Amino acid sequence: MPYEVPTLRQLVESGLIDIESSIDTILEKYGVEQALNVAVSGAVRDLYDYQTWIVRQIIPTSESEDQTIVDTARSEGVIRKLDTASTGPVTFIGTAPIPLDTLMTHQNGLTYRVTESAEPAAGSVVVTVVCEETGQQGDLDSGETLTLASSVPGVQPEGTSGDISGGADIESISSLLERLLFRKRNPPMGGAIYDYVAWCREVAGVTRAWAIDAYQGGSTVGYAFVFDDREDILPTTTDKTNMAAYIFRHQDPATGLDVGRPGGIEAVDIPLMLKVTDLAIQLTPDTSENRTAVMQSLEAYWTSLSPASTLYVSKVRTAIGEVDSVEDYQLDLVADVTATTEELHALGVITWAIP
Repeated sequence: MPYEVPTLRQLVESGLIDIESSIDTILEKYGVEQALNVAVSGAVRDLYDYQTWIVRQIIPTSESEDQTIVDTARSEGVIRKLDTASTGPVTFIGTAPIPLDTLMTHQNGLTYRVTESAEPAAGSVVVTVVCEETGQQGDLDSGETLTLASSVPGVQPEGTSGDISGGADIESISSLLERLLFRKRNPPMGGAIYDYVAWCREVAGVTRAWAIDAYQGGSTVGYAFVFDDREDILPTTTDKTNMAAYIFRHQDPATGLDVGRPGGIEAVDIPLMLKVTDLAIQLTPDTSENRTAVMQSLEAYWTSLSPASTLYVSKVRTAIGEVDSVEDYQLDLVADVTATTEELHALGVITWAIP
């Protein structure tokens, strides 16, 4: 039976009973004894609150302080992922090299700096740039235009971007807590199947990852990962290249020692595709608040699914029905939706009416 922390009112009443029984008299409504009782009861209540706060810090949970989770995770070897800057190639038409640290701008207002510059070839010069600002905002699709902030003799001022990616915001506390709990439940084993999941999720921006043993036969491990904070959650070619190198060998974020896949094991990227399911839902009552709550509940269910899993109608209905303010609803989904190993369920467009 859980211990119930007494309220301030209960402490005051209990203290009053103790005082009156000790001096064998009924205290006046206003007096020194009453004032002292209230003051002491308030101090005792503060002690209870402090003890409750300590309890919430001993074992990290969603109720713990952010710094407690960060510190505990660090002690367990799970380091919070810092924000990173986007990087990638840009091609300019020109016959002269572009100096390092040359700045260029994009129409989104962000500035990019040259970190590597190749020699001109076939009338063009390719440079590698990094965004001056950290975060996902610096990612650019291929084909975007970047303009040199200052002219470079022999080079056209406008260049075309390749895949500029890798930008990520600082890891959220909830994500860090989830990785910490995963680490405690699945301690590193030098190449166990869940080690690949942990390695993938150590990379900035990666929110979910999966691994499949014997994906293409013995001595192979298949892995997949996504970026839920991006508009397109699937990894780019650059993301896959960087992840393959990270899994092969990388420095452990906590110890600095080299770790990675063991010898004789081939790690294979799973070419994920999204299996999108659109829904038509009629809510009663149909309010914006109910739509938002239902959307959040459905997204939570969808993100719990892994490649090759089955999308169950019953669980979709549960996700809708568990919203307390929804009295009734209609749903057009009538059958479970299966997926292959290369398919990951994604929530599509929700139509808030039954056609």
